Amino acid sequence: MKKSGFTMIELIFVIVVLGILAAVALPKFQKVGEQAHVGNLKSFTGTLNGTVGPSVWSKAVTENEGNISKQLSDDGETLADLTDIPKEIKKSDLKKCDDPNKIKMIAIGDEAVNGAKYAIGCAGGNGVKSPAFYLYKTAKTATAHNLGDVNNSDDTLIFPK
Repeated sequence: MKKSGFTMIELIFVIVVLGILAAVALPKFQKVGEQAHVGNLKSFTGTLNGTVGPSVWSKAVTENEGNISKQLSDDGETLADLTDIPKEIKKSDLKKCDDPNKIKMIAIGDEAVNGAKYAIGCAGGNGVKSPAFYLYKTAKTATAHNLGDVNNSDDTLIFPK
């Protein structure tokens, strides 16, 4: 009589091969997740540069000499009123974008979601140019970063380059 089935050695071999595959694949899947979050932050920064900043700035030019911080304070609008805030952002305040000569942090990334420390900086507009937004990978933890802080040399520019 012939027995069908697997021997213990064959089963152990299959389990070892599956373990090796899992050990190789898992870090790659985690990296893909982080890349997706960074892509979402880049997209959000692009939206700020392409639509939100210029639209608020054009209104501010006629009413407040291009100062979008003053414009937002006068209108009472927040960044959430102007666009959807992605889950990768923990806190934000577009009113901190008030100096055309310094890049100030207007949004802090959520480390629990992103797996890393990110912040969005803004060089405020004036009567001649619209505000510009930048995505940084920061050296500080999100709790150590305050909205309105000026970016420092430890921050690495991610977008736009």
